[in-house]
Amino acid sequence: MTTAKTRSSILVVDDKPDNLRLMSEVLQREGYSVRVAPGGELALKSVAARPPDLILLDIKMPDLDGLEVCRRLKADPASRDVPVIFLSALREHEDKLRGFEVGAVDYITKPFIAEEVLARVRTHLALHNMQQLLELQVAERTRALRTLSAGNQAVVHAVDVDGLLEAMCQAMIEIGGYRAAWVALDDGSIHQRGGSSEVPPEKCSALLEQAMEVAGPTLLIPKDWQPQQPLCACGAHAALLQTIYDNGQSLGRLLVFAEAVDSFSQARDIELLREMAGDLGYGIVTLRTREAHRKSRLQLERSFGQTIEALAATIEVRDPYTAGHQQRTTTIAEAIGKRMGLDEDRLKGLYIAGTVHDIGKISVPASILSKPGKLSDVEFAIIQRHPQTGYEILKGIEFPWPVADIVHQHHERQDGSGYPNGLLGEAILLEARILAVADMLEAISSHRPYRPALGIEFAVDELKKQSGSKLDSEVVAICVQLVEAGAFANLSQ
Repeated sequence: MTTAKTRSSILVVDDKPDNLRLMSEVLQREGYSVRVAPGGELALKSVAARPPDLILLDIKMPDLDGLEVCRRLKADPASRDVPVIFLSALREHEDKLRGFEVGAVDYITKPFIAEEVLARVRTHLALHNMQQLLELQVAERTRALRTLSAGNQAVVHAVDVDGLLEAMCQAMIEIGGYRAAWVALDDGSIHQRGGSSEVPPEKCSALLEQAMEVAGPTLLIPKDWQPQQPLCACGAHAALLQTIYDNGQSLGRLLVFAEAVDSFSQARDIELLREMAGDLGYGIVTLRTREAHRKSRLQLERSFGQTIEALAATIEVRDPYTAGHQQRTTTIAEAIGKRMGLDEDRLKGLYIAGTVHDIGKISVPASILSKPGKLSDVEFAIIQRHPQTGYEILKGIEFPWPVADIVHQHHERQDGSGYPNGLLGEAILLEARILAVADMLEAISSHRPYRPALGIEFAVDELKKQSGSKLDSEVVAICVQLVEAGAFANLSQ
């Protein structure tokens, strides 16, 4: 059986052949692998070709002294971590200090005692191995944490299951360092992402099929498992299967391929993928639930919109002369709202309010609605009640917008001359002020039972006259801009 020492390579550097031979014999008897260099330049070339585990270095050499050799070794990232022990006849305290200053870990004076050299070599090799192991553990833990963090970010930012699987596989490949990753969901969908040497689907389909039949949360697939053999040509020599669960219910399998045979030999490797699979399970369920809610919400919104449109249609059935008035008014109001920068949510509320803003007219007799002549004071008073009636109809409905209030206020005016409550200025909701302008533009420019259509130019002139006094000046200005831009060219059609 090989020992730790036979795996340790030591480079001995000295310009004296006798010293090289003697030190080589001492080290080789202890089982170390020994290389020699008879000068500083050759030592640097030897280290560059294959860095040893430790260097025993003489100081006084003709071509390049040991101090300079050590400086160059420590300046090179490829060799800076190799421990250097000076083995020199220089005995002065200052000589030893210079050796430590350039990066040596120890200083042994000649003539040396073999047992002392071996003891120090063993000590510094052990320290170096411990340091490398610690650095490896830190790097491994950092990799694991970064991989988990990337997986968590994938769960947080994913908008659909496909995006989640793509981001999670990408994290395992690009941050986790695995060769390839597969996610096979129980619904039959499979998502694959490969690294520098992608695992071809046709090469590992048999492996995946067998893996999918395995019950239990984790399966370590050994190197000698026959279906895996083709993967070796792709650089993958080990694979780990992890079931994706949610509350005990299997959602699919995570299959990860790694280059080294022993990639999954440590418990922490399996635990990392267990956590990744847990994140996947949570993310898949969350996204599926979110998608189901989205579809349900869209269905409810469609049903709600159809109900609102049906309500609006009941008014137009009773008042055929103004058929389409609410829809045209809504179109104008939406255009004004968009130009004023209302967000999508407020625009939805404006749309609903515009679609039913005259719903209160359901209480007005059809004979008044369609009367071809001038209305009497009593008849006009009945008409004026429709905002209040509309409010009473709508106030009990739990809209996510102030629809009832907008309908209630769409005949209020800036100077308090409107109805039903004589509100002033900012006390009137912005959506109601927009609707007031849109309502007036449409009503004046369109046909009415008591008069023909007056046209959009006449309507714009009327808006300008009332701007700032009865109507919001900013809303009127934007409405006029839209008219002049041809936004409502087909309004009267």
